[in-house]
Amino acid sequence: MRSKPYRWVVASSLVAATLFSTTVFAGGMDGSKNIVCAVVDVVGCTETGTCAEGTARSFDLPQFLIMDAGKKAIRADYEAGHKDVSSPVKNMEISGEHLILQGVENGRGWNLAINTKSGTMSGSGVGDAVSFLLFGSCTSI
Repeated sequence: MRSKPYRWVVASSLVAATLFSTTVFAGGMDGSKNIVCAVVDVVGCTETGTCAEGTARSFDLPQFLIMDAGKKAIRADYEAGHKDVSSPVKNMEISGEHLILQGVENGRGWNLAINTKSGTMSGSGVGDAVSFLLFGSCTSI
């Protein structure tokens, strides 16, 4: 991980997320079916303005996010099989071509925006002194 100017990091992550997500079909992602998202790129920033980019694993974040439509909850899942606790979805709505999910967990807020046509996903997790931007791809299961 290398620190980089914030705008360059975000722009390069958006480009990478778009390139990696073009093969995902996103049919049925209106929130009525379960959805799995693979986190491809992560940008982490501290309150001092220092940002770094990497993978979910390099930041010790889950590689997969699974939305349980029936329970209205997001479950974090790791490639190694470790499963994290579920976080309830406090708000879920369709806005244009995006499914927007929002929640709160352990004093931190999180948001996910999933394009219902392409499956591209961007999200954020914010808390004291550090925030994360997530980019990836989703599909309904």
